Amino acid sequence: MNFSLLARHQILVSVVAACLFLSVSLSLGLGELKTWSEIQWLDIVGEGSVAVFSLLWIVVLLISRPPGRVTTGLVIGLSCFLFSALLDLFDEFVHYQAAAAGLSVIESMPAAFGMVIMSYALYQWHQEQLALNRQLQRREFGAREHEQIDFITQLYRADYMRGQIDMQLRTKQGSHFSIVMLDIDDFDAFNRRYGTTEGDRLLREMSELILMNLRNTDLACRYAGDRFILLLPDTDLVVAEELAEQVKSAINHLAFKPQSSNQAVYHSVTHAAEVAQPADGVDALIGRVNQRLNLTKEGA
Repeated sequence: MNFSLLARHQILVSVVAACLFLSVSLSLGLGELKTWSEIQWLDIVGEGSVAVFSLLWIVVLLISRPPGRVTTGLVIGLSCFLFSALLDLFDEFVHYQAAAAGLSVIESMPAAFGMVIMSYALYQWHQEQLALNRQLQRREFGAREHEQIDFITQLYRADYMRGQIDMQLRTKQGSHFSIVMLDIDDFDAFNRRYGTTEGDRLLREMSELILMNLRNTDLACRYAGDRFILLLPDTDLVVAEELAEQVKSAINHLAFKPQSSNQAVYHSVTHAAEVAQPADGVDALIGRVNQRLNLTKEGA
């Protein structure tokens, strides 16, 4: 949840505030308060909980989602529902005068209108999730374990990759697949010059670039520090090398611009690739590609 998003929802916040103000004004302005003995407290608990949770859901939406038609539709729909719920709640506290008796009759209409708006917004949310899931395919591989996501890159961590490699080794039964390890050249020097905050931003941008250059069947994870590891199912070493070179070429052309400088900084990466062997274990396979990468960097 991001409370700073509230500043980007000023119009929606105003709509919610208007619903609150209007419902209170209509109920108290057109009605007379009931006596203590006339109030049905059990009804107040039930109807009040509907109003409270409607408002809570609105707040959660506003601090969780950026502006857009899905957010707007959900908030407007819930605001209509909140308006009806508040009118229904205030009915328990006031008697309406004859001139305002129609208010209690129409109090359910905004809720019905709100449900129509929310239904359309939920359909759009479903479409949005389908698009996001397509983007997530190269971040995850058969399982979604949010506690294993790296905070900086939003890729899964090495433990997740180990589990997926182990699954490939057990299910492929000797069928070839490859792994590639990538290491950012001179990343420590970049951190010393521009700071770790810029270093983290560079890692995030490189992560996105790596994902853009992988197939939907591939998996990218952060291995450690400035190293990434890729799992390429049903891929021999020749194709793995080709994919690695494509990723490297994309990174070489990334014009990263630190906040403290107007000059773009370009980076290169070193890679190593290994194809899985029938007798491999997870540690053996990862250790082999890690050793090959270290040897390559030492010889560079």
